[in-house]
Amino acid sequence: MKLNRTLMRAIDILELLSKNKDGYTLAEIAKVLDSPKSSIFDILKTLVFRNMVVEVHQTSTTKYKIGLQSFLIGSGYLNNIDIVDIARDDLISLANKMNATTFIAVLDSYKIAYLYKYESHKSVITTANIGTRGSLHSTGLGKVLMAFSEQEVFENTLKKINFEPYTPYTITSAEAYIDEIKKVRKQGYAIDNRENSNYQFCGAAPIKNYQGHVIAAISCSGLYEEFINFDDLGIVVKEVADRISEKLGYTGGK
Repeated sequence: MKLNRTLMRAIDILELLSKNKDGYTLAEIAKVLDSPKSSIFDILKTLVFRNMVVEVHQTSTTKYKIGLQSFLIGSGYLNNIDIVDIARDDLISLANKMNATTFIAVLDSYKIAYLYKYESHKSVITTANIGTRGSLHSTGLGKVLMAFSEQEVFENTLKKINFEPYTPYTITSAEAYIDEIKKVRKQGYAIDNRENSNYQFCGAAPIKNYQGHVIAAISCSGLYEEFINFDDLGIVVKEVADRISEKLGYTGGK
């Protein structure tokens, strides 16, 4: 059986990157795979173009990390990954309790990517769907994922944000966004008060793994009403996120 060498090398690259969350430089990949840098570079550029690999530009070098699209290719992935399986019941319960829509999302380059969505029977239909991407500055999920990202990731990503005003309430400057992020870090949850849509609100909180690293975020979104206490909502969503984190092995430093 004749195998395609370029395709085999691309698979080798993806397998290598999937095993190291810190990523590798071009030279490191070429050394590990014992292949010419020129050949590896051409494959990486194609994988980056298709969002299967992401480029992370650091102070003195560029590293390559596995991209979300690598995971989204398998049609059964979203229904089978542990975090969705573990969080599903809690998110369904929260959505039904609040007559709202719940989400799971992760940070994907300079956007958020939705991994899971559940709409209660009485919820408002939302435009965000599984596999689509949303803004970092106008969504509660985006604020949470940025607030609890590594400082270098935060600083590099902040430079890439286009503070587009989706509504009159959208944050439109880096200075105001940084102030908002400080607030999110302090209280442990984020609020989107009609910042992404004129008629919707959202509360979001981080999910942590057993090492205490934020690996995703959940949110609860519904129709805006004047009497809503956003801090109460944020606390409720945070409690659910903490419960999911515990199921993933997080002990809160105990």
